[in-house]
Amino acid sequence: MKKVMLINSPLFEGAHELNTEDYLPPLGLGVVATAIMKHGIQVELIDAIAEGKTVSELIAAIAAAQPAFVGINIFTTNFRYVKEVVERTETKTSFIIGGISTRSLHAEIFKWRTDNSVDIIYGDGEFIIIDIVNSSLREKPVEQKGAMRYFVVSKASQYYAKDISQEIIERGLFKKEPYANCYGRQEVSIYTSRGCMYNCAYCVAASKSNSQLGVRIKNTDSVISELKRIQLLYPSVEYIRILDDLFLRNGESFTNANTIFEKFSYFWRAMCHIRPLYSVDIRSLINLRSNGCKELFVGIESGSKHILTKIHKESDKDVILEATEKVFQAGLNLKGYFICGFPDEGIDDLEDTFCLAEKIKSQADRHHVKFRTSTFQFRPYYGTELHKEIIERTKADPSKILFEMKESKGLLDDNSRKSFNFDCGNYASVDNAVLQYYIRRLNGLNGTL
Repeated sequence: MKKVMLINSPLFEGAHELNTEDYLPPLGLGVVATAIMKHGIQVELIDAIAEGKTVSELIAAIAAAQPAFVGINIFTTNFRYVKEVVERTETKTSFIIGGISTRSLHAEIFKWRTDNSVDIIYGDGEFIIIDIVNSSLREKPVEQKGAMRYFVVSKASQYYAKDISQEIIERGLFKKEPYANCYGRQEVSIYTSRGCMYNCAYCVAASKSNSQLGVRIKNTDSVISELKRIQLLYPSVEYIRILDDLFLRNGESFTNANTIFEKFSYFWRAMCHIRPLYSVDIRSLINLRSNGCKELFVGIESGSKHILTKIHKESDKDVILEATEKVFQAGLNLKGYFICGFPDEGIDDLEDTFCLAEKIKSQADRHHVKFRTSTFQFRPYYGTELHKEIIERTKADPSKILFEMKESKGLLDDNSRKSFNFDCGNYASVDNAVLQYYIRRLNGLNGTL
């Protein structure tokens, strides 16, 4: 029987301990692994992040298991570690590399030195991987260099997952699930959509760059069915975390969220953008709380109008403050994400960001709920709008950031946020000391839960 090993790739060079609040289970690999299993193919999933596996340990695991195929995801932040896994592996196998970053990274991957074949997939992987494993491909690669092939599974592809409501993940694949969240309660994560309708200039998933992949939303019955399966599998779980940005995207989705969670006794937490929060009425948010919603995660990013405009985020601070006021008035906690060090960001911009965060913190205190901050230093993800802007301006080698991305030495003492502490140079108009001062200052606003 053919064996496939799937690897959630490592973020760090050596052994590490990651705070569970920053850990996200590899749900995409779970979908792929479940599809493989349904076809009678043996599969093993190694979560290098959750299990603290080093590059050397992964190479040793490949050598011990002798899989016919090794599937691994890749990000800008860990490009060099995945490269090292592939190039140092002497075991005869075939690599399959996936993830949304492959759209920009595949040309760099073509430069890797390995005697093994490498297939790179941009887009849905659960159907095409079956035909790769069985040598029965029905589509040609978009690009090929020797034994390396690049496939695009877009809306035009026969391997495209048109209806994600039918997907089921074999949760037993996740060795660290369930896990304790920041409230000290057992939690399981789910996703309810694929693709993104937003166009953030710093994000690899920006809609403008990935329009060929489209947006797909799970229907309400599908999410209810998944929660029922989780209920049976993990009776001790009290919290559900929804990882995608589109679960709460408009008024109808708020209604659907209440329809889903009124059937359960779960507490739950979800991502949401500012505009939907600003647009819905307070009653919709009160209903969320009544049906178990405990906390919302919102990418605020900055308090500077010109920075917010530049990165295509909500730039009206009155809109932001009205939205957060509504959240707190409804009795919900909020975690706000901020980024410091955008290109040409000055001290006035950073001070604006801190002042905005401080105002939001005051709102939360007034309503006796919690506002948490999560702030990290800007890094230019390969192929994003801001990365291209930096390359055009500096005339630097576009691949430079892939080999210079490293853990931030100035922020590593903040172990609770280790997965965000990466440094790839300072692109702001202030020096490192000032930049890190504002990052620490923003994170210092965190209240205890």
